[in-house]
Amino acid sequence: MEKIKNLFVIVITASLLLSCSLCRVINNLDKKANKEDKKTETEKTETEKKQVTEESGNKNTEQTTREVEMLEFNKNDLPSDIKYTGSIVTGKRWKDRNGENILILTKTKVKQKKAKQPDFEEYINEAELFGYHYTGSGNSFSLLWKINDFVNDCPFDLTLDFISGSLSITDLNDNGIAESTFLYKMACRGDVSPSTLKLMMHEGESKYALRGDMLVTVNGFNEGGKYKVDKSFDSAPSSFLEYAKSQWNEFRLETFR
Repeated sequence: MEKIKNLFVIVITASLLLSCSLCRVINNLDKKANKEDKKTETEKTETEKKQVTEESGNKNTEQTTREVEMLEFNKNDLPSDIKYTGSIVTGKRWKDRNGENILILTKTKVKQKKAKQPDFEEYINEAELFGYHYTGSGNSFSLLWKINDFVNDCPFDLTLDFISGSLSITDLNDNGIAESTFLYKMACRGDVSPSTLKLMMHEGESKYALRGDMLVTVNGFNEGGKYKVDKSFDSAPSSFLEYAKSQWNEFRLETFR
């Protein structure tokens, strides 16, 4: 009987010890599981933060590329601060990081005056053209830049005109500041030789230029059409020169009526 009682005590003790061991194992497993859950939650949180950051970055990029907003240009409804010489040929109006922008291209009528030394003709002709870029808001605008070119003392036929359709507003480098580009031609001639052709591009106050002559095709022969790249393009984004060249090629052909 005593032996049975001792055996029973041993069995009970062993059972208790085994139960405690199982409890420790279960507790360790629970702790490990909790750590894994926390790790997973942390990784999930970091992933979500990354996604939010990337989405925010994408939104910022979209906002940058959309910062140039074209507005209606009406030459008969300009702010009182807009001053110019000559008659308005064309213009553009837009908003960008510089605020509201108004660009106008003007030219004077061809004036004829008596030559001081009439070697060939008794009268000579002269004319001017201008480009103005104003920035501001409401009715308060200030001049950002101005260009002026002219033909004077011309005893022959005078040509001084902006190339129709060449004025464009772009944001080639997506920085929220628009570029303006236009071309004009000028000549004093009594034949069908090519006019001088100039392309002007501006971003803010920075000016870039191509200068050369127009392309004339007569009886199957081509003359002109070439240009020289101004050194200012050396410090500009490559997309500026690429666009300038494409505009030059599009508008370089000169026709005679």
